[in-house]
Amino acid sequence: MPLASQLARPGRVLLLCALAACSRAPAASTPSTARGSVDELRALGYSGVASEASDDRRTGVVFADPARTSPGYNLTSVSKFCTADLFDSSGELVHRWHDPTQRAWDHVELLPDGDLLVVGSDRGERKFAGALCEDHYVQRFAFDGSTRWKLAARAHHDVQVMWNGDFLTLTADQRELPAVDTEHEVIDNRFTRISPDGKVLEELSLYDLCSKPESKFVFQKVAPNPNKQFPIIDYFHANSIEFMRDPALHGTHPIFAPHNVLVSMRHQDCIAVFDWDRQVVVWQWGRGELSGPHDARVLPNGHVLVFDNGIDRRWTRIVEVDPATGAIVWSYHDPVDRSRFFSLSQGASQRLPDGNTLIADSNSGRAFEVTPTGEKVWEYLVPHFDERGRRAEIYRIRRYAPEFVEPILAAHASMASGEADAAAPTAK
Repeated sequence: MPLASQLARPGRVLLLCALAACSRAPAASTPSTARGSVDELRALGYSGVASEASDDRRTGVVFADPARTSPGYNLTSVSKFCTADLFDSSGELVHRWHDPTQRAWDHVELLPDGDLLVVGSDRGERKFAGALCEDHYVQRFAFDGSTRWKLAARAHHDVQVMWNGDFLTLTADQRELPAVDTEHEVIDNRFTRISPDGKVLEELSLYDLCSKPESKFVFQKVAPNPNKQFPIIDYFHANSIEFMRDPALHGTHPIFAPHNVLVSMRHQDCIAVFDWDRQVVVWQWGRGELSGPHDARVLPNGHVLVFDNGIDRRWTRIVEVDPATGAIVWSYHDPVDRSRFFSLSQGASQRLPDGNTLIADSNSGRAFEVTPTGEKVWEYLVPHFDERGRRAEIYRIRRYAPEFVEPILAAHASMASGEADAAAPTAK
């Protein structure tokens, strides 16, 4: 059933740079226990690289225990360099997509035909630090890097394949919402459904959905951006979306209806599930437990895995919650010194088929894999540096099964071979 958009559309649309990529972590000595300090940390500018150059110049896979590492191919998004790297478990690069003409890439999604979906932003004029990010888009690249289509959609953070083959992304608009604040305008997030050929089909306002009485959603107050030239309220800062795509879970709990959507909301410190058909909140969790979360994902066992950045704690953890009880049934933080694993912004986690968990420590430009008992069995360092020797941050990492990736590689290798044979001169 089509969804009529309820989103107000003012003529002037402005987006914070944080919508393209979240804030970068400050120096470790910065206090963050007070509410005001947390709001300030949320609003920090983002550079896409570590704050300082490191003496550690290692790159690629720097540690691996092959006997305990989950097999597959890894896809990383390196935002600042508009690069997506596909590499095997040993770190060997098997394919790269790259567009130096653009400003930043957020999430990238590999499709079964070898195409790549990218959420990104073009280069444009920046008027001041923490400037506006115009020209956000979703782009579909072919395996060879050519563009199939590009949709200007004010997209940010995430894009996922829906149950029917369409794509779902997060977009944003600027609204006057007196119920939120009478002096400042508000950034409202939207769910935007896109056809496989790049056309907008439906949109749904996150604010309108949450504010329905039957949703019973209690909003958390969010302070305006402290930049006096741009004092807007980034109310949700939604950063991940996922349909309940596993048929085995349907009917086991009210949140697992086929058309329900799981979303992570950084500035509301919670994750929630929305009924796409009824347009109401059916489950929410995390207030008082999560601090600036990212990348909530549904697991085959019906639990939810979420990257808990820990803005107020200044250390990060991965938590697995049982939605039926609200109990945290598994978590990971650095086992020696919790402060060694802290990503103020971004971050991702993925439960692998063997029970291991793959983690993107975004602000440090590294990814690692841990066992259910928290032992590290694999570690990767981003091989991209800026001109000052600072390692690039990693937006996300995803591991794809060999049976998903290898047919893609074989098909395109065969295609390339056939094209080479066709171009070769015929012997007489």
